[in-house]
Amino acid sequence: MKKSGYAFILALAPTLFLTGCSEDRIVSSGPVLEKVVLLSRHGIRSPTASPAALRDKTGFDWPQWSVAPGEMTPHGAEALGAMIQVVRMHYQNLGFSPLGSCSNMVRIWADGADHRTQQTGQVWARGLAPDCHVSAQWQEQGADPVYNAIAAGREAPQKQETEQAFASVQPVARTLEVQRGLQALQALMAPKACQETGRKAWCLRDKPVLEWKKTEPHLAGAVARGGMAAESLLLLYAQGFPAEVFGSGKADVPALLKTVMPVHEAESLLLRRLPVVARARNGVMAQSIRAFLADRPVADIPGVTPSTRLLVLAGHDTNQDAMAAIFGLSWTFDDQPDSTAPDTVLAFERWRYPDRHVEVRVRVFHQSLEELRTGQAAGVEASMQTLEPHNPILP
Repeated sequence: MKKSGYAFILALAPTLFLTGCSEDRIVSSGPVLEKVVLLSRHGIRSPTASPAALRDKTGFDWPQWSVAPGEMTPHGAEALGAMIQVVRMHYQNLGFSPLGSCSNMVRIWADGADHRTQQTGQVWARGLAPDCHVSAQWQEQGADPVYNAIAAGREAPQKQETEQAFASVQPVARTLEVQRGLQALQALMAPKACQETGRKAWCLRDKPVLEWKKTEPHLAGAVARGGMAAESLLLLYAQGFPAEVFGSGKADVPALLKTVMPVHEAESLLLRRLPVVARARNGVMAQSIRAFLADRPVADIPGVTPSTRLLVLAGHDTNQDAMAAIFGLSWTFDDQPDSTAPDTVLAFERWRYPDRHVEVRVRVFHQSLEELRTGQAAGVEASMQTLEPHNPILP
């Protein structure tokens, strides 16, 4: 796994007083880790549509899950717990004090819109501080603007700018990788759909288009349907389903997933990673991260105080896509075809040096495809990447 040694460095103005870390500066002669934001995707879940609904969309016979559509599974909670233990030990080994004692320095804020993200926050609370009374919190009513400011009615992407940005990334859908992925999905799910009358909905040849529902754009077309199907296949494998459920792809399921997942990645690039959409949907989240790292009030996340040193956000792959777009981040994995797979964690760290300049480092932690399937995380720390943000994080 290739790692970038680059870290974004910014010297704060002398008038900006950063609180809560003087003790660490006294005892350390090197850089001190002062604050961390962890943005976690939820654990392994079932597809958000029922097997019958998925078949109507794709022509493929999808198996039944043990949980309702869109719910995190017990295996998903187990795999997430393994990830959390590795992340916890990583920061404990760095001497990050919030994980060394029971205090009010940890805040866990989950997306209340989905049960799976609420559960994810609870798993983080148990795993980060098992001997303390840390709990996950979330907004009880309505859409949380931190996780989706468009749904909350606070922001809306400008339509003309969005359409122009969408047009500029159309070549993504025509790349060889994406076309091979669509062909593999077609052969697996409905190999005769493009030739048979009445099954054109299962044919993965139509171009990507934007459809507007009120003020929010949605992706439609072959890449949207194929991306959904590719992710659903990956979730089956991560959950531990037997090879037989993958039909003609059963001989080598990891190879199948490696072939089809570029369609899901293209789905993200065509909409969720458009900066204009990301800023509208998750600009509040980005601003909250910036404010927290700069010791400014975090108005949209209740309970974050001047003493808070660790902020955990339990959200979705869409949130990680948005942070990638807003901060100019990019990453891939050799052992995991989904760049925002379940349990993936984006970490934003603030380090202070003896000369008082600060450095924001961005990391990404992930589990390999096989680790997700087995509920393990042994290789997470070794495969951690340091990312290069191309846009400022601190103000």
